[in-house]
Formats: sequence, structure tokens, C-alpha cells
Amino acid sequence: MKYSKAMVLLFDGAGYDVFRDLLNAGRLPNIEERVISQGSFLKGYSSLSTTTGPAHIPFLYGIYPGTANVPGIRWFDKTANRGALVGSSLRSYVGPGSFSMPTDIKSGYLPIYDYFEMPASIFSSLDDGNGADIRNNRLLKVGSYIFAHYTHRWEEVDDLVSRLLKRYIAQGCDFIFAVFPAIDEITHLHHPRSERVLKQYEKLDRLLGEIFDGSSDEEMEETLVFIVSDHGLSRTHTHIPLVDLSRSTGFNPVFYPRILRRKWDVAIMESGNAMASVYFRNPVDQRPAFYGEFMAVEKNRKFLDQILSCEGVDFVAYRVKDSMLGVKGPSGEVRLAFKDDGGAKLHVEGLNPLGFGVDGGEMDLDFLANLSMGTIYPDSPAQLRQLFSSDRTGDMVVFAREGFDLRKSHEWPEHKSSHGSLHKTHMEVPICSNASLNSKWCRTVDVFATILRLMGRDIPPGIDGRILD
Repeated sequence: MKYSKAMVLLFDGAGYDVFRDLLNAGRLPNIEERVISQGSFLKGYSSLSTTTGPAHIPFLYGIYPGTANVPGIRWFDKTANRGALVGSSLRSYVGPGSFSMPTDIKSGYLPIYDYFEMPASIFSSLDDGNGADIRNNRLLKVGSYIFAHYTHRWEEVDDLVSRLLKRYIAQGCDFIFAVFPAIDEITHLHHPRSERVLKQYEKLDRLLGEIFDGSSDEEMEETLVFIVSDHGLSRTHTHIPLVDLSRSTGFNPVFYPRILRRKWDVAIMESGNAMASVYFRNPVDQRPAFYGEFMAVEKNRKFLDQILSCEGVDFVAYRVKDSMLGVKGPSGEVRLAFKDDGGAKLHVEGLNPLGFGVDGGEMDLDFLANLSMGTIYPDSPAQLRQLFSSDRTGDMVVFAREGFDLRKSHEWPEHKSSHGSLHKTHMEVPICSNASLNSKWCRTVDVFATILRLMGRDIPPGIDGRILD
């Protein structure tokens, strides 16, 4: 079928397992009848970091966050650090700083808006184009998010997104990217299966029904629809104060919101709170450090040992050398040497922290991806590789165990659910479309190329995503 318009509806924070169970229970009848029954429902895999903002990049640019050089919602660029004060080297996309994200993306990649004549972006921070006249709502987003942050009335923000979506459809926009934030925000306040969260899934289903009812059958048949999510969440019962752990080891840390430090020696940047990039000032301060380099400093070694002794830490990851990554857990380490031809060679000592039982020999990355799908860290080799392709990723990245996160202070309201990591509850997301797709699973980075192909547009070279069959 030749589509003339497309819209991507992003249910921020919707997890695959919750979405699937609601579908099976008949609690999402409009999505089932008007999208999935004539199209597809796939298990999707997100991209590290599994956080709002960076995990939107795959949908809008067709590249991973690491490829975009935007590895988390908070990061520190050691290559840009030229002095004691680090303000210009830091970024946080929490709050108004989120609008810096489009300019932080590595040059040479065009957003999907540029492939359409009349695009619109609703409550996405990624609302810039390289020529496209994009309809957006920045001031309205800031005002409504501030209101909801202090009142916790996030359902009203989704209502507003729905009204804007109907307006842009009526105006004839040929591409709309709409972010519905309530599931994510309410889950942070409660947990992924709280009744309030489940009711918001159902409310979004009703809003979708209203959108279809307000449009002619012919118009909807000509509109390509994708309902997607950027990440899931897991319930959090314990906060690990990673910043306090660094202090107990003798560090003077830089972290948000305490970023104006002169005598700092480590920077700690959490994303979704279940993942954190750690940047050591010594012994290498103007580029990412390799494992052997930062482990030559006794204080760094003590900090790593302290992290791995914490009950709530799953593992840490780091660069061993160019094209080689290491992942260390309390009971073992795996090293992955990536080849230019798309293969990887593994070496495991002790238990593989990533959970798949292969050691030695060179393997195809697609084989490794399928192998990892059976673990609680799906797609881990590909995701770690893309994350560490960014110079802004930490010297070491810490991943929390399910039920834990890495930020205790300066987070209001308290997060009772977290995301950001490689855990399947964060990685697995629903991908629904009214287009018939034969794939059984996909990565979120594949949606970009698939939309362009279904819309009859050319696929740009150099992107990370594949076209779904």
C-alpha cells in the first residue's frame, strides 16, 4: 500500500510485557482492532541508554545514541574539558536542557522530519530539522511539564498531546511524532503495574479510538501508524548512593546538580538512574581512559572494588583498548573484541556477567544478538558496542541490578521505578503498526528506515537501522 502520511505515537515508558498482557486481557481494544489486527505487533529492543530523549534518537534519526554521541540524559565530555571548572563539558537533558539535544547530535545525520513537507513534533525535545519547517510546542511543553512535575497530574499532559495530535491531523500534516509522557512519569511515582499506570495505558487506547473515529476510513487507510515505546521500567526498592560511595573512597565528585567544582577528580552522570557513566580525571583527563589506565590509580581501583561489592550492582563495562570492551561482575568478566567485518571474539573468565555461555572463537554479531535474546540482558553485545562508540560515554559505566538504582539524593519526587540499563524490563518495548511486517522482533533503530521505505522515500547511507520486512 502507498501511504501519503505517517504518524509515530510514542508511549514513553511502556514496557513490552505490560503492553502484551493488557492486549491479551482485551484492555486495549482500539489498538488491537484498528492497528494490530490489520498490521503487526513486534517485540522491540531499545538502545542504551534506555532513557527518554537518547532512546528517541533511533526513531527520528535511524542511528543509535552512541552513534549520535548522545550516550545518556547526563554526560561529561572529557575531550571538551580544558580546565578546573567543568560546566561547558557537562550536559543534562532533565528540564529545559533537553532542547540542547538536537545540536549535540553528531553532524551528518538528518532527522526524519526532513523527508516530509509538513511535519510536526509534539512534546519531543528532538524537534529541529535541517530545513524542514517543523510545527512544535516548546513553550507549551515546558509549561505543562512544570505543572505536572509539581502536581503529579501527568494524565492531563497526555490529554493535551491528544488535542494537539488531532489539530495537526486536521491541518493535513504529513508526518507527526507525538510523545505521550504519562506512563513513564506515573510509573516513576508508583510501579509498572500499578492500577494508575494500567489505567493510563487504557486511556491512551481510548484516545487512539477517538483519533480514528474523527478521521475518515480513507484518510486512516492512507496513514502509516506506528505505536512505539522508548524503554520500559522496573520497580525500585533500594537506591545506591553512587556519589556517596565515591566520597567514601576519597573522591570529590562532580554530579548533577552539584557541577560547579574546582577540585574535582571524578564525574558521575546517571541516566534513568539504573545506569551511570563514571569519568576519572586521573590519569587521563582529556579523552576516555582505557581499563588498564584508570586501574593504575589506587583510588580508582578501590572505587571499582567497592562498586562491585554492592548487592545492587549488576556489572560495570569499560574500554579495554580500541575495539575491545570488558564487562566485569562480582563473579567474572567477559571481553568482547569487535572486528571490522561484523564479527566479535569473546573471552570469559569465571561467569559471564552478560549471561550467555559462549567462550572463545569468533562469532557473527547477529548470532550473538540471537544468543543474548535468551538472557535477561537482550542485545547486550550490540548495545555495549554502540554505547562506547561515543567519546562522551564514561571511562566506566555502572549498571544496577533489577530493584536497585544508582541515585539517592537530589531526585524529587523519589523514583519508585527506574530504567536506563540493559535489563530486559528496560530494553523490551512494544512496536505496533498498521503495516504488515513479517519480522518477529526488531530494534527501535529499525523503525526509521522502515517508515521511509513504506513511504517511498530513499534510505540515507550510514544509518544503523535496517528495513523491517
